[in-house]
Amino acid sequence: MPEGRTAREQVDQAEMVRRAESLVSILRERRAQSLQDRRVSNATIADLIKADLFKIMQPAAFGGLELPYGAQVPISVALGMGCGAASWLISVFATHHWMLAKFDPQAQADVWGKDPDTIVCSAFGFAEAKVTAVAGGYQVSGRWTFSSGSHAAGWAMIGIPIESKDGPLGRKFAIVPRSDFQVLDNWHAVALRGSGSNDITITNAFIPNYRTIGFDEIDRVTSPGTAVNTGPTYRLQTFGVFNLTGVGPTLGLAHGALKSFTEGMKHRRNVFGSKIPELQNIQIRTSEASAEIDAAQVLADHHLKTLQDAALAGGGMSKNYLLRLQRDCAYVGRLCQNAVNRLVEASGAGGLSDDNDVQLNQADLKGVCAHLTMGWDANCVPYGKYLLGIEHKGLI
Repeated sequence: MPEGRTAREQVDQAEMVRRAESLVSILRERRAQSLQDRRVSNATIADLIKADLFKIMQPAAFGGLELPYGAQVPISVALGMGCGAASWLISVFATHHWMLAKFDPQAQADVWGKDPDTIVCSAFGFAEAKVTAVAGGYQVSGRWTFSSGSHAAGWAMIGIPIESKDGPLGRKFAIVPRSDFQVLDNWHAVALRGSGSNDITITNAFIPNYRTIGFDEIDRVTSPGTAVNTGPTYRLQTFGVFNLTGVGPTLGLAHGALKSFTEGMKHRRNVFGSKIPELQNIQIRTSEASAEIDAAQVLADHHLKTLQDAALAGGGMSKNYLLRLQRDCAYVGRLCQNAVNRLVEASGAGGLSDDNDVQLNQADLKGVCAHLTMGWDANCVPYGKYLLGIEHKGLI
């Protein structure tokens, strides 16, 4: 197990936000190429690694920064001002590394023991999966979908069904090394095109028991990993809290779209020679979009503070709070989509260029909000059930 960072080496969240902000210009320059390549470049991955941005919620015991849960939000907001795909990858990888900190310590050592810069992608949903219990673990084959940034990952965290002769027993998360999975080049999308969210395949790989964790285990405040990772960062439930994954990229894309829109509009005139910024409809749309984005930011900030206070207290969150958090993360997406859609409509023909940031951000925002943690219909229903006294049987 590698030694943890010394106090002198520790950095705070504000410093990591500054590092993210310092990369915005170069990310903007590379954005067109990432869209063409359907993945962020190796140079961008290297820059993010050099800045330690993938380590923000990685355990200090394994070379990480161990910032509080939620640190991925302001950092991915900053990156979203330059590239939606890079913002998305930072948020999802940071979340994976936080989840891995709840696994058996030996599994963490397997991933980070030799190289603390190792990145863990994920593929929780599967198109097909064959899982057979064998001595000491599982033999696994199949195809898993939407593995963002898998081209840059040394390990993958997958979801596997665990069954017996008597029927399904449930699900587990499992981690597999790069040597055990192949990345398919099948990500062709109009949204988050630069995320490289390709499928992965696994053929007859052995996964030892200690590299797996049950959905119930990982959702506990005290998980196997907390035997080593004793700090408050990892003393939260997983499901519901996990929904913060899309919030940072969503806010970053919305803030970026508003900035690009206002800067681009200031000197525009219409075909009749009128100054477009002086048109009242443009002023109304700009103000209303900014109000929605501000409201989304305030909502996110409220939950970040609540979660971090709960982690320090160590008692976890109530079920009704987690259902509300699930709803509100999706509502952040709803507010930001409404705002950016309004700005796109107000941009007119002058905003149709394929390098227009407002248009590009709208597309990437659509991709983020299509994620299972951000879709409004699915994520608002559980809290509605709670308010109406109807039992909810989901993961939370």
